[in-house]
Amino acid sequence: MVFKSYIDFWKRTFDFSGRSTRADFWVPFLTHIFIFLFVFYFGAIIDVPLARYVVLITMVPSFTVMARRLHDTNRTMLFAILFPISAIAAPFGAIAAFIGMFAWAGTDGDPQVGVVLIISTLSLILGTIVSLYSLILFILPGNKEPNKYGSGGSCITSNPNA
Repeated sequence: MVFKSYIDFWKRTFDFSGRSTRADFWVPFLTHIFIFLFVFYFGAIIDVPLARYVVLITMVPSFTVMARRLHDTNRTMLFAILFPISAIAAPFGAIAAFIGMFAWAGTDGDPQVGVVLIISTLSLILGTIVSLYSLILFILPGNKEPNKYGSGGSCITSNPNA
């Protein structure tokens, strides 16, 4: 099942329709984390930024499997679009808010720095909320019945007699 999920990840690279099970989403997701870490550290050793190529190669299939995973829970692919944005916005918001606190204190409460501090804090909060909610949607079990996105995904149960 693990190899099938990983092979389907690559076979369905440009397939936005249909549904994908939790295994179809999480097996490639976790596999690519380990691959990314290995390539990142190996690239650091030989002083070549190889990890960016892993990200570029897996970007489209990762997005499509996110969309299909959301389809399995009968949701649109909106959170497949928002998840990467929020996953970037939250850490940058945290860094900007941290720096902004010191900058605001050092400028005796300059309103422009205060606005940047508020925007970065909102980015941190909203990015974290959207990221966590998206992850919860990816964890939820799919519909066992066919839905408006098809009859694949969690509808298909394995037959031990087959």
